[in-house]
Amino acid sequence: MKPLREMKIHIIGIGGTGMAPIAVVLNEMGAVVSGSDRSESIYTAELRSRDMQIMIPQCAENIHDPDVVFYSSAIHDDNPELAEARRRGIPTLKRREFLGFMLEGRKTIAIAGSHGKSTTTSMMVWVLSALNLEPGFIVGSHMKDLGRNAAAGKGDWFVIEADEYDNMFLGLNPYTAALTKVEYDHPDCFPTEEIYLEAFRKFLANTRKDGLILLNADDPHQSGLTVPDGLTVRRYGIEAPCDFRADDLKLGNNGCYTYDFYDGKQRVSITLSIPGKHNVYNSLLVMSFCAVNGFDLGKAAKALESFHGIGRRFELVADWNDIRLIDDYAHHPTEIKATLRAAKEYYPNHRIWAIWQPHTYSRTQSLLADFSKSFADADELIITDIYAARETYQGFGIDDVMRAVEHPSVRHLSSNEDVANYLAENLRPGDVVVTLSAGDANLAAPLALEKMKHAAH
Repeated sequence: MKPLREMKIHIIGIGGTGMAPIAVVLNEMGAVVSGSDRSESIYTAELRSRDMQIMIPQCAENIHDPDVVFYSSAIHDDNPELAEARRRGIPTLKRREFLGFMLEGRKTIAIAGSHGKSTTTSMMVWVLSALNLEPGFIVGSHMKDLGRNAAAGKGDWFVIEADEYDNMFLGLNPYTAALTKVEYDHPDCFPTEEIYLEAFRKFLANTRKDGLILLNADDPHQSGLTVPDGLTVRRYGIEAPCDFRADDLKLGNNGCYTYDFYDGKQRVSITLSIPGKHNVYNSLLVMSFCAVNGFDLGKAAKALESFHGIGRRFELVADWNDIRLIDDYAHHPTEIKATLRAAKEYYPNHRIWAIWQPHTYSRTQSLLADFSKSFADADELIITDIYAARETYQGFGIDDVMRAVEHPSVRHLSSNEDVANYLAENLRPGDVVVTLSAGDANLAAPLALEKMKHAAH
């Protein structure tokens, strides 16, 4: 193939969270990028502002004369543009297949795991930027501090959120492969836990021979992941024996943790600005990477203190009349528990409302036993209808969920309008509403506040 900077690239599904940041990186690397999607998205306007031709909807006529066509995991063989490209003999590649090509020659840091990928990837980008290393990056969420989620970067390092869904991360050949926490997920893609864990084994095996593997020593699933001989493996943790440790954890008055990072030689104190013990682990991974590579740990720690998180991860979206709304993307039992625990620590002595929108029938059914016990830190629990996403109803539904969930104050409200009406009638000053949704339930609580404001006038 030609060098990227000389290529015309067409992306099918360019408006999605997975493909839009890739389009930005390719554009900044000098490629001529065009793309299409079924409808407008929050990304399409930005892509047009970068002089990319974005076409809505998708049709065969959108394929002009690209050198290659990239397409997302959501695109099927009967897509008119994909079919037209193949008919004309234009090379077509899935995201997993072209990522390695795109990142050739870069020192790729691939951060994978069932939880914490977006936050940890963003932390890594923020720290490396503070160290003046000018990394390239692709993150699956908007970074508050940098105001973007992708850049080509001018330095050697490229940080990427390595998504396991559809085995996307197996297209990477990283210089550093790092894992946050590994727990069974995506049953629609991985029918069993063993198949899921095998994907992570393959991901680690793709690490460059001169590279590094960073593992969480406190994660039982990672202790069983076999790593090929000859690769450098380092472990970070709080409890189990490890190379890099967080010591002397303290919960501060601001609801965030302070701890000492210890690499066996030196100690560095870190005070986080985002809540939750899970973020101690996320930051610990970043500090461990810095220690292995001989970076200035004091500067790295200082950068972490000024990291303010990413969109839809414990994001305060409203504060009115002493009622606070938190939006969080949590859609796995462990994520829900961690988010609600963080809310309890960050807002002690407040009434915590949880609004849970179950995400996909397959995940909800497969993990129902764990979901049923995930809401202990919520005082009030509202469960909406299941967000189907890419799936269809197969005999398991919300009635099964309501029978299983163990909580003294739980109710089912079908729609965002129903949730908003109930909240508007029952919220009082001091309440904290935490929305747990990878779908659209994050619209309900803001709608409730609008109703309350209107009623107050």
